[in-house]
Amino acid sequence: MRHLPARPLALLVAFCLLAAACGGSDDAGDDAPTTTASSDAATDTGTATDDTTGDGAGGVAAGGDGAGGVAAGGDGAPGEATPIDRTGEVIRVGYVNNEGGNVSLPEFRIGGEVAIGAINDAGGIHGAVIEPIVCLSDGTPESAINCAIKLIEEDVDMAYMGLELGSEAALSLWLDAGIPYVSSHSWGPTERNSPGAFLLHVATGALAVGPAKTFSELGIDHIAVVVQDSSTALDFMDNIIAPVLAHYGIEMERIVVDAAAPDWTAAIAAAQSAGVEGMMGQLDEFGCIGMVGSAAASGFDKPIFAGSCTLYIGVLGPAAIGTYTQGDLWGPWVAEFAPPEIQERLAHYADHMTAAGHEQLAEGWAIAPYGAWREIEFILETIEGPITPESITDAFANAGETPGWFGPNLRCGQAPWPPESSHCMSHIMVWQVVEADDGSLRRIVVGDGFFDAYELSGL
Repeated sequence: MRHLPARPLALLVAFCLLAAACGGSDDAGDDAPTTTASSDAATDTGTATDDTTGDGAGGVAAGGDGAGGVAAGGDGAPGEATPIDRTGEVIRVGYVNNEGGNVSLPEFRIGGEVAIGAINDAGGIHGAVIEPIVCLSDGTPESAINCAIKLIEEDVDMAYMGLELGSEAALSLWLDAGIPYVSSHSWGPTERNSPGAFLLHVATGALAVGPAKTFSELGIDHIAVVVQDSSTALDFMDNIIAPVLAHYGIEMERIVVDAAAPDWTAAIAAAQSAGVEGMMGQLDEFGCIGMVGSAAASGFDKPIFAGSCTLYIGVLGPAAIGTYTQGDLWGPWVAEFAPPEIQERLAHYADHMTAAGHEQLAEGWAIAPYGAWREIEFILETIEGPITPESITDAFANAGETPGWFGPNLRCGQAPWPPESSHCMSHIMVWQVVEADDGSLRRIVVGDGFFDAYELSGL
């Protein structure tokens, strides 16, 4: 039976955007900011198959074997497409990641670099090599601006944020320079609705729907919602969580804890005093540990939805059993439930991470940028003319439905979550923590897996 990793994938959208603190890493990078070029990994041999059902089985792009595809029209024989040959071309990508400061997560760089290496080894983008120009930022506005200025001066064709908590300060620099801004998730509120910004994975608002849907299916109509005290978290509670819960007919008790010195015992006592039938947290990882741990210690035996946290499972062990969490990708921890195509990709991903010397990171956050770059590969292959910042922007904006690598298909440019128009996906799935026969903890998929959260949000 699969054991949960010590540091599994956490959807950082939840705990980096809705609260002030983020966890560190035991694999810190160099002092920030610096600029380097790097790319090396193993070769990918997987192929993609068609899927438009949203179950995460992905789809096929031109030349789905990774060796490049064909463009429509051209000078080929009648009725045939002309192959695109970009041999000798280089696609320069400004790759920014938070490393070396209070928040240091090299996984968000390493996962992308491993994917880029696999793409290049399989032939690149119709022969063009992707060259990541890396700038390490410490997450502060000043460092984010410094990286943007340096990389814009390097004439990069595209900006990719692994993790950039200072993105709000630098976003306008990228967009004013006409350089497309791409990431797996949003790291600040402005980019969620910025033309020229493309956020490949689930919209932040979708994180309210998983708990609401789950409690409704459990027959629960009165819950406590626990958040840490910040303007962003309170805004999310009042303007996203509250109306989504109301759509499901669920009454909400609002519990706010001090972000710097939270009293989790008092928070659980308030929930018990209100007579709630369940509890959800929209918290950072440390908040989830505090909430779930204190609930167990206080004898709170009602269903708990720990947002999109995951770290608490390994930290709290048996106290996490029965809790719910959510995510937007099939990962190694639920691979047994994934479609065969995704299982194959997860196996290739593990092989590539191992070959690159990062086996220990394979069940962590590296999966998000790795999957994002395999999705970017599909979109870049659709460009027929010269690859420039303008043509890349157009390719994302007009991509239509494109294959998701570890999750549902993307709809960049179509605003599948209209309140966050830069996001390309609105699907999410819910997991429950259970005890396996051997006493280990595992996550099982609740229901049918992925669902379109916006369609069920009532917004």
